[in-house]
Formats: sequence, C-alpha cells, structure tokens
Amino acid sequence: MAADLRRAGVQRLNVSLDSLNPETFATITRGGELNQALDGIAAAEEAGFPPVKINMVVMRGINDGEVLEFAALTLRKPCTVRFIECMPTRMEPGWKSLCVTGSEVLEQIARRYPLEPLDHGNTAGPARNFKIVGAAGTIGVITPISNEFCESCNRIRVTASGVAKGCLFTGEGVDLKPYLRCDDDKLKEVLYQIMWKKPSRHKLLTVGSAHAPFAMAQIGG
Repeated sequence: MAADLRRAGVQRLNVSLDSLNPETFATITRGGELNQALDGIAAAEEAGFPPVKINMVVMRGINDGEVLEFAALTLRKPCTVRFIECMPTRMEPGWKSLCVTGSEVLEQIARRYPLEPLDHGNTAGPARNFKIVGAAGTIGVITPISNEFCESCNRIRVTASGVAKGCLFTGEGVDLKPYLRCDDDKLKEVLYQIMWKKPSRHKLLTVGSAHAPFAMAQIGG
C-alpha cells in the first residue's frame, strides 16, 4: 500500500518490527510473516518516503538478543531504529520481568559500537537519540518505565478511528471527526484542550493502579 499512501499525502511511516528472526516475529505478532514486513519497508523506500522509523519493543528472553542486529540496520541506511521499553498495555502478569531498560540497551550497543548523543530539539518526541559514529542512520531509546517522561511529553495520538488521546494509558479520548467538518480554529481549540489535559505522570508502577487493557493494534495512529 506504500505507493497509494504516498499519493494520498502521508508524509512519513513508523513500522513496528520487533524481530528479524522469522519464528520470533511470528510468535510476537501471532502469525505474522517477517518477509511481508520487510517487503513493506522496501516498498516505502521505492515510493519515495523518507527513511522509515523502525520501532522495536525490547523484551527480555524474547528478542533482547537482537539489539545489536537492529542497531546495525542504521550503519548503511539512513533509517531510525527506536528501542522501546516494554509497557503493560494488556496488563499481563509478570510484565516487569520482560522489561529491558533503555540504559541496558545503550550499554549493549556501546560495547560493540562507539555512540554519540544527538541534540534533542524543542519539537522532538520522547526518544533520546544517538548515532553510531559514521553510521547513515540514527538510534533512539524510549523509556516510559525506567525514566518517565510524561511531564515533558509533547505528543498526542490519533487512533485509526479518529479519536485523539493525550496519553496511551488514558481511557478517555475525543472523536475528532465532527470537528474536521468545522473550521480550523475549532479543531485547533480541541487539540489544545487535549494537550492541556495531558497527565503529568503515568501510574504504571503505582501499587494498586490499573488501566483498561488494550492492544496496540486497536489503537493504531
């Protein structure tokens, strides 16, 4: 679908790719085929998209042995690989045992490759960005568990059904579709309200706190 998306005006793509091993990929995605994902990334390049952002959720004992392989993707291609700490979207028991911290990821990469930090601009997202010296692409770590960034988060998410959320872990959301039929000022006002109501911190590590389980495939955006 890459060419159609490009013609429709989509400007950039993020791709969830949690393993480069076909069997591990199929297990994580419950039956997905790695070659289809890789073919999609290649199609995006052919369609003229800027280099894709590849998101890898690092899970201990599942795919944490692939960190260096993912980091190496940036050596020759100007893509961005972002390593994300495992979050309890489904509230699975024992989820903390899966979490590999961003500092662990960086330490593992630094033992193999020299890393240099990149400037974090005012409009940058929650990722801390680095570059393997001499590499074409960049590396990022997103640390919602070990280094909570809620207070400085400048992102909102619009789901595939048009609902805007100030945070992944809030059950609330605003359906933007009616406002898309209004003037731009009304839409801007609604988006500003969502930003002002963003929580100052999450409660994922607070004893007794809970959120409604959800699948990222349901959220999209």
